[in-house]
Amino acid sequence: MDKIDNIPQITYDSPQLRKAGMDILDLETFVQDICDQGANPYQPHRVSHFCLIFVEQGEGQHPIDFHSYPYESGCVIFLNKYQIHTFNRDNKIKGTLVLMTREFFAAGAANIRTSYFVPAHQTLSAFPILPLSDDLNESTRAMLSEMTRAIKEGPDSGVIVQLLLSAMLLKLTKLRQGHLAHLSEQQKARYGEFLRLVDEQFTEVREASQYAQMMHSSYKYLNQLCKTCCGHTAKQLIDFRIILEIKRKLTMDGLSVQDTAFEVGFEDITHFIKYFKRHTGKTPAAFKREQGD
Repeated sequence: MDKIDNIPQITYDSPQLRKAGMDILDLETFVQDICDQGANPYQPHRVSHFCLIFVEQGEGQHPIDFHSYPYESGCVIFLNKYQIHTFNRDNKIKGTLVLMTREFFAAGAANIRTSYFVPAHQTLSAFPILPLSDDLNESTRAMLSEMTRAIKEGPDSGVIVQLLLSAMLLKLTKLRQGHLAHLSEQQKARYGEFLRLVDEQFTEVREASQYAQMMHSSYKYLNQLCKTCCGHTAKQLIDFRIILEIKRKLTMDGLSVQDTAFEVGFEDITHFIKYFKRHTGKTPAAFKREQGD
């Protein structure tokens, strides 16, 4: 346990990331910059943001959470915040690194109407290495190029970047759902059932134990299922869906705080405000003002 607790955290950072919550960087340049700053990316370390590595050239093994995964040219490596990974000094990867904060990812999800909840969490349950078809490889390269161009055009292009990123992630997620090899068919089916129920019932049902009853299972089984499939508890997934809907209604639908509370099933406005602030660090009113700037 001490060995794991002593794993260092490297803060992957850039001026663009601090400013906008997302950045796209040349991977070789980025790794060299990390070394120049005195950190060692060739030793196990925790990442501080959600990362996506588009491998254009190179092959080898990429350790993530103490497991090594083979990769080759034309694949994507997914890293979630706080995961432990290591760059290999001998295997020179050439490609692109996408960094994004949790807030940017959530904002992107809030800007599209299709249910982004289920694919976003199915993504967490797949192996972290995704081989791409030739068509998807070219599509990913093109969208990354468009996002890079939009970033250079300035802050007014923020929504364009979010939508391009969302489109790219949806394409990758569609393919990634076919790579849940470490889950049994029953686990995938039950996990998908839970996510669909949450998407349908979250305005009325907020307790994991109630969903367990709907699924004719125990709370303990449901919680373990979610942890196995995506690393999150059932309650965390429920809260994510509720918070996402609140953000959508405050921004896309332009509802007031009080109307939003009513729409998502909160009768007590004080409880609603405390709930949102506990999960986001901001009041609904403050979040709405920020999005309107």
